[in-house]
Amino acid sequence: MSQERREFLQAALSEMQSAASDVDVMKHNLATAERVVKSVAETSDNQSREELVDEGVDALEVLCEVCENLDNANDMIPLGGFPVIDRLLQATDSSLLSSSLQLCGVLFQNNPRCQQEGLNAKLLERCLHHLAKSEDTAVRVKAMYATSCLVKDFDPAQHSFLDQGGYKILCGCLKSGAEKLVTKASFFIANVVSHSLANAEHVISSGVLDQLLSLLASKRTQSLEHVARAVCRLMEMHPGSAAEVRRRRAQLAPQLEETMMALKDHEDDEYQDEIEHIEHLLTAVEHSS
Repeated sequence: MSQERREFLQAALSEMQSAASDVDVMKHNLATAERVVKSVAETSDNQSREELVDEGVDALEVLCEVCENLDNANDMIPLGGFPVIDRLLQATDSSLLSSSLQLCGVLFQNNPRCQQEGLNAKLLERCLHHLAKSEDTAVRVKAMYATSCLVKDFDPAQHSFLDQGGYKILCGCLKSGAEKLVTKASFFIANVVSHSLANAEHVISSGVLDQLLSLLASKRTQSLEHVARAVCRLMEMHPGSAAEVRRRRAQLAPQLEETMMALKDHEDDEYQDEIEHIEHLLTAVEHSS
């Protein structure tokens, strides 16, 4: 969201809150978003559809703003907001769907109560469906964000993620060629493997590590820092992954060395973290010599 857009929403929200409580604001905008999603699915008039989508996105953005507050996020539970969100995640318009997934991420982030409620409402299934099946990259990116926030540091969701084939879906994200999606997927992988050895083993057995290494052996992209970080974190957690990195020496070393030289040509510290990750990987690779 742009700064200008954020300032507009904050002003609109302040105006609403001057005459109504946060709970009233949430009720109103939940009802608006649900009405819009239903109406958009039923209308064939393009102009009406665009106006409805704008109204729905505005309502969802207000909800995201209000629910940045943890107490407000938790109030979604007694308000019956999660069944409504389940219906919002069936929106036929990609903008409404992206905004609904953004709201999920805001609710779930560092909030075990909402994580459990989201899991109970089967919202992880919705998020993974969009992550795997959507043809809209923006929707997949938001679905990855929502999934990450739901699963992060929450064991019940991590088990459900495994049971629903989440790691195989991650492979598809890494193969997508969409930089934002690869970046968010890599960030998620680094987090889940840090949580437990079992997660690291699932990353290896599901083929996620192979895909990460294939990306490292390819031409450098904007997501490389996050890919390299995920592999480094995996090597810290699981010795078997370091052995796989060494086995791929012939494919990895030339590209990593080329990338390292290119990054060191820059005089500023912008790429320092990326350089450190690549140095770590090169050290692991050279142990096979």
